[in-house]
Amino acid sequence: MTYIVHVTAIVEGDLPRIEALIDEYRYNCLKNQPGMDQFYVCRSIQENNVFLYTQIFKDAEAHRAHLEGGDPQQFFDRMAEQGFRFQGQWIAGIEIDTPPAGSGLN
Repeated sequence: MTYIVHVTAIVEGDLPRIEALIDEYRYNCLKNQPGMDQFYVCRSIQENNVFLYTQIFKDAEAHRAHLEGGDPQQFFDRMAEQGFRFQGQWIAGIEIDTPPAGSGLN
């Protein structure tokens, strides 16, 4: 079943550079992690230093592989090297209505 993760991240530092690092992280994850189907990132319109992620994985095991893989650690290392702060909170769950193969919900 599809496994979905929502992340709210509050950052401090050079916001355009942080945005570029987050975007690079997203594309690295999509390239390197076959269990990740989609990775959406948006920036809050209420708070310009808040980013929202939605990551869609094939299953919980794919999410675990993501957490244990090199992409997250490389991202956090690059943020720290540049003196940027990142505080994130995430929540994850299994999609409640997975459609049959070949069809979509919307």
